[in-house]
Amino acid sequence: NGAARIGTVITLALVSGVVMMSAIMSFLVLSDPPEEESLFRFDGDAMLFLGVGYVVFLGGAFVAIVMRGLMKGQAAANLRSAGEDFPQPLDGNSSLPPSGRAFVGAFATYTLIGQALLEGPAVINVILMFIENNFAHAIPIVLAIIGILLQIPTAGRIKSAIENTKL
Repeated sequence: NGAARIGTVITLALVSGVVMMSAIMSFLVLSDPPEEESLFRFDGDAMLFLGVGYVVFLGGAFVAIVMRGLMKGQAAANLRSAGEDFPQPLDGNSSLPPSGRAFVGAFATYTLIGQALLEGPAVINVILMFIENNFAHAIPIVLAIIGILLQIPTAGRIKSAIENTKL
């Protein structure tokens, strides 16, 4: 339960940081909008920054998926090889053996790394949105926020990960 609470707080802090930066930069863009250009455009001049922003987002998402998978596989292998008994039924207040605590730590680590690998591209797109006065960068920002939230570590997800690994 403690790891889930801490993970939830970190997740919400990451999301609120991206949302707050987006709101501030949007306010700055809207306070002095360009007169001759649309605020949401995919034209030739905008494509360079859009390409960079979208490629950075897609790269971050790909690396997040790969890193999570690799780290999760390694943590699962370590948990299986320990061969320790776990309390049955497993609940949020169960006392875990050392290998279980190490798995929960690894779970928290690979979740945070996956979230950070999406937060970085979101921040880059916030900056590009401000520089270019183009709200088309909001698409990868919103997708990154959704990706961060989808990884939120709940007690049920941690319990499920342990149970699925031990089977």
